Amino acid sequence: MDKNVSLKVSVRKLVEFVEMGGSIDSRFVGTNIMQEGTKTHQRLQDSRGEDYEKEVHLSIDYKYQSLLLQIEGRCDGIYRNEKETIIEEIKTTSRELSNLTEEDFPTYWAQVKMYAYIYGKQQELENISVHLLFAKRDSQEERLFKKTYSLDELEDYVEGIVLEYMNFMGTIFDSEQQRNESLKQLSFPFPSYRVGQKDLAKAVFKTIKEKKRLFAQAATGIGKTISTIYPTLLAIGEKECEKMIYLTAKTVTRQVAEGAFQLLIENGLHLKVVTITAKEKICFQEEVRCQKEFCPFADGYYDRLKDGLKDILANELIMNRQVIEAYAHKHKLCPFEFSLDIAMYADAVICDYNYFFDPKVRMQRWSEFHRDTIVLIDEAHNLADRAREMYSASISKSMFLQTGRIMKNIDKELYRSLKAVNEGLLEWKKELLDKDLFVLSEKPHHIVELVAALVEECERWLKTHPSGAGFEEVLTCFYDGQAFIRVAKEYNVNFKTIVTIHKSEVHVKLACLDPSTVIRSLTKKVFATVFFSATMQPLGYYQTVLGGEKEDYHISIESPFKREQLEVYGHAVSTKYRDRDKSIEPIVRSIISTFHSKEGNFLVFFPSYEYLMQVYDAYMKNDLPDHVRTIIQQPAMTETDREVFLTNFHSRTDTLLGFAVLGGIFAEGIDLVGDRLNGVAIIGVGLPKITLERNVMKEHFQEHGYDGFDFAYVYPGMNKVQQAGGRLIRTEKDSGFILLIDDRYYTSKYRSLLPPEWQNFKDLRV
Repeated sequence: MDKNVSLKVSVRKLVEFVEMGGSIDSRFVGTNIMQEGTKTHQRLQDSRGEDYEKEVHLSIDYKYQSLLLQIEGRCDGIYRNEKETIIEEIKTTSRELSNLTEEDFPTYWAQVKMYAYIYGKQQELENISVHLLFAKRDSQEERLFKKTYSLDELEDYVEGIVLEYMNFMGTIFDSEQQRNESLKQLSFPFPSYRVGQKDLAKAVFKTIKEKKRLFAQAATGIGKTISTIYPTLLAIGEKECEKMIYLTAKTVTRQVAEGAFQLLIENGLHLKVVTITAKEKICFQEEVRCQKEFCPFADGYYDRLKDGLKDILANELIMNRQVIEAYAHKHKLCPFEFSLDIAMYADAVICDYNYFFDPKVRMQRWSEFHRDTIVLIDEAHNLADRAREMYSASISKSMFLQTGRIMKNIDKELYRSLKAVNEGLLEWKKELLDKDLFVLSEKPHHIVELVAALVEECERWLKTHPSGAGFEEVLTCFYDGQAFIRVAKEYNVNFKTIVTIHKSEVHVKLACLDPSTVIRSLTKKVFATVFFSATMQPLGYYQTVLGGEKEDYHISIESPFKREQLEVYGHAVSTKYRDRDKSIEPIVRSIISTFHSKEGNFLVFFPSYEYLMQVYDAYMKNDLPDHVRTIIQQPAMTETDREVFLTNFHSRTDTLLGFAVLGGIFAEGIDLVGDRLNGVAIIGVGLPKITLERNVMKEHFQEHGYDGFDFAYVYPGMNKVQQAGGRLIRTEKDSGFILLIDDRYYTSKYRSLLPPEWQNFKDLRV
């Protein structure tokens, strides 16, 4: 461990780590606990006399070997009089106070004893008293526990606490020292940079040094993953910051990031990297129920966590899903919660966008890292649509009607609130007369008020009914209603209220049409942010929808590959919806004439699954030669199904045609290098299906001075096209061809949105 190293730690974090114990319990506890606890604290503090000082900041520098531990915190209150000094901590609870004992809540005792030690040491007191006061959140009930300690007793206690904490933190410090030494020696893990790769790495490094945000479009084949991770590590090595979070949209891109870190580690880097896998995927149980009664991995989780953390952090650098599962089984820990706890001590975290952006699942425990964290956002072209859903919320009348029927004879108050929301939506439906949908620029205040009242009633009932009839239905009403209220509070000019009516159903969505403000706010809280993708064209569009500002940096890097590696052809067929039926036969002829004479693996992408099946059915009616095989992307494929699909793409002497969907799981993020993919056909220009919400988005951007149709349809569609074509040339040794089937590619507008190396395509006559 380095000499003269200092470490800051809060009293709460210190004692919670040392005294941790108990089980994971995801049972409903309500959302107002913090507010209720604060109100109770304030009420009790305000009732104290003149000798009482509330919210007292305390700190001390504690010498441990060669390290200075800076311990600080804020105790609830201190009594001072001639007879004694008392340190008070107030804790709120919903438990019956008569059932509490002094042995309960060792963490609370540790906290108040730590405050007593700090204050007693600074004031040179021989003895000091502590009060641990428990107060009911929903009443005026209180229960007080009192103890008096000598300063020597407290000194011995604190010494034990610090010793156990530093036994663990010593591992972390040693790892950081190894990390810092390895970063001094870190070199680029390839003999040379690809064309454009060094430009991207320099731009990332400059962005971090200047605490900025960067929007980077770098063509497929640049090596974006290593070109963003490597300069970020150099910045960490220069102590610009401490941590990086690598955000991805898909499992396959997470695996690419893991591969980049693994390569750097094989080249001498010492770095702790953890991957967060969704709870539903990594859970060991058949049903996700995070309660000790149902899950042995939740039962006693915190009793075993320290040993698990010490073990994995002492022995592993790359902590991916497989590694986490192995250690979680070994120590009988919930693998999902274990990964989140590991992330607190890791140097790099790889995870989905949700864990940083989504208010429902965002990792609040990471907030302390923001000022020292670099965020790398891979495949950033996906973020705008993902964010729109994160910041939107909806409710349906049927949900409240069904739950009301269940609750009618169970809880009258809750039933009345459910009925009020149901009737409010029904009344609104009548006011609309014959309309089946409409769009508002204002949030529906009357519905929001009814839902807010219902959420309070749901919370009241759920606190006292942890299971039984109606529990799941009420819980759904609570969470959907809570999300609806949360979005209503954020509602501004970037939102619209979309109401759709079908028979007796009324569906209300508070739709976020432009998430740029929220994305900007969150990314500006961190040290630096890099948005990067192979397909951020036009760059100005993505800067707009992702919250870009004038002072942000941007860079665009063209393909590093030689033009002769890729041939591009065009076939002028109208694939517009009104021409779909007429387009099927020309497309089939184009597929047959283009692919049947070639051996290898080919992918044919369609704008929708319905269109794919129309063409596929017509194609299969032909007398196909024996050397041609076909496979089709199916809806809702599992990860195993996807892997099986991709295993078909290997070196071959016959012809394999894979039929897939633009914007789907095989249209981006996969690497089929060399002979695994020899050609790609793209049917249409990828425009999203025309929907009410897309049209509302179009009008929104039109009102704000942009080309609404381009923002809502053209740019997202052409992004899918670029992503699908980008599957083909992945390395300097790859070659192949792309066939673009749509007459719109022949217009200047759509041609200009293609990558430069595609724009001079040859016309294919069939």
